[in-house]
Amino acid sequence: MSVWAGKDVAKYVRGARKINPGGVELAPIQVVRLPRRPIFLHGDKRGYLTDGAVLDHEKAKTRCKADGKGYYHLRPMTLYELRFPRVEVPLTATGFCFPRSTLNRLGIIKLQTAVLDSGYVGEFVQTLLALSPVSFHKDEALVQLVYMQNMKRARAGYAGRYQGERAI
Repeated sequence: MSVWAGKDVAKYVRGARKINPGGVELAPIQVVRLPRRPIFLHGDKRGYLTDGAVLDHEKAKTRCKADGKGYYHLRPMTLYELRFPRVEVPLTATGFCFPRSTLNRLGIIKLQTAVLDSGYVGEFVQTLLALSPVSFHKDEALVQLVYMQNMKRARAGYAGRYQGERAI
């Protein structure tokens, strides 16, 4: 596999903040706080346990709003989901999303690296854990999206649960 040039990745992304040699930087388009409840996973049923019932994970999230100056203020020891602009991954590539190194340097825990399968289209999400209070501007790029060329073109694109996902 080889890494695509950032200018080529940008053709498949809405709202790239900056084009780098090996990818594009993205700022979140939505921030939601995840609940502190027991998590339930079984097949297609995913969510949080509330009084013995499973509450769908999308319905359990609390949407955060930027303040009047455009800043999000995150609480310490709280898990957040960040949603990013719409991307399309061609059948000839696989997408990988990495945290900007600033997050690591400041002690913000970025909990996973997203893998976007060939054919995926949507507004992917990333999670982060704020150990201390965090304030960031809505236009601040927090991740870099990289496409790697597949050895062979995928026969069919991603057709899973999150195809076409959009902001809640």
